[in-house]
Amino acid sequence: MTVAERKMPQQMLPRGLAGKFTLIMMNRMHGAIYKNMAKELGLKGDDDVLEVACGNGYFLKKYAAHVRSIAGLDLSDVSIDMARKKHRDRIEAGTAEFIQGDASQLPWEDDKFGVVTAMGSFIGFPRPLESLQEMRRVLRPGGRAVISIEWNSEDGKDHKKEVEQYGMHIWSEDEVRDMMGQTGFSDIRFSYAKAFMMPKMMTVHALK
Repeated sequence: MTVAERKMPQQMLPRGLAGKFTLIMMNRMHGAIYKNMAKELGLKGDDDVLEVACGNGYFLKKYAAHVRSIAGLDLSDVSIDMARKKHRDRIEAGTAEFIQGDASQLPWEDDKFGVVTAMGSFIGFPRPLESLQEMRRVLRPGGRAVISIEWNSEDGKDHKKEVEQYGMHIWSEDEVRDMMGQTGFSDIRFSYAKAFMMPKMMTVHALK
């Protein structure tokens, strides 16, 4: 772990015993995000799904138990350890895998997944453009990316405090559209939803 990573807040990089507690609390706090993303994703039984920044695998356990295969990546070793325990049966069956790693360097081959998603995390990615490039690379032709950006410059809130505390970027719709286009995604569209402390959650949908 780098010096910069050791200084990151637990919400951005859970670690140690405190990280385990943080992940459990985040599952509760992100309930509205997960519910909205389950609706936006509309996952089917024959989907092969990758969640980038998957935390402890809660979303995949609750909302993706019916899909053909799941995979998760997270920078936090605590997150991945908890996710592997949570999904032990699927891992043993060969329909799930969880890997510690960086979103800008995904460890999977080209054209592996039908769906790639990220939620509650993108505004904290230090290399967002590279991460989007990687998400597109691992998607099959025609595969879709669905990314939730909960705090954004379209929501009418002043996020200066969060930016200073967490070092996140508050994206506008135009900025996200431009990044998605730069990385080669097509059919880019946006939808919005409301939740507690999130007056205009942004979800971007795009195809490879």
